[in-house]
Amino acid sequence: MTQRPDPVKIQRVEYCDLSQADVHCPFCGQLVLPSGEDESVEIEPCAHTLFIAHDEGFEARSPLFDVLMDIEGVETDDLELGEENIDTWTDTFPDPLAVKFAFYPPAPSTLGIYVAFHPYAHPPEEG
Repeated sequence: MTQRPDPVKIQRVEYCDLSQADVHCPFCGQLVLPSGEDESVEIEPCAHTLFIAHDEGFEARSPLFDVLMDIEGVETDDLELGEENIDTWTDTFPDPLAVKFAFYPPAPSTLGIYVAFHPYAHPPEEG
């Protein structure tokens, strides 16, 4: 019997490798994180990017992420995660409209990469 994911938390998809995969936004299709084949990987967050992170910190965070995780104005180095790491802590994001893609490189690497999207990650443009 499979367990149903928590209906009030972020959805999660796991992959075993990022080296051959480009990460595109599931809402607008923009290339956000190119595959690891190119040594000069440039991240390009779109308006739906909730966060881009790895086990050592965040590369990008949206205003919605900061508000709902209660970390507005807090720098990555100052985050208090307690016993959790970035991977498990971001799994607690309290909105099921969000989807997180977790990439775990093959051994011997132990660093994961996490990219999440939400249809309303950034406030709409005014005017």
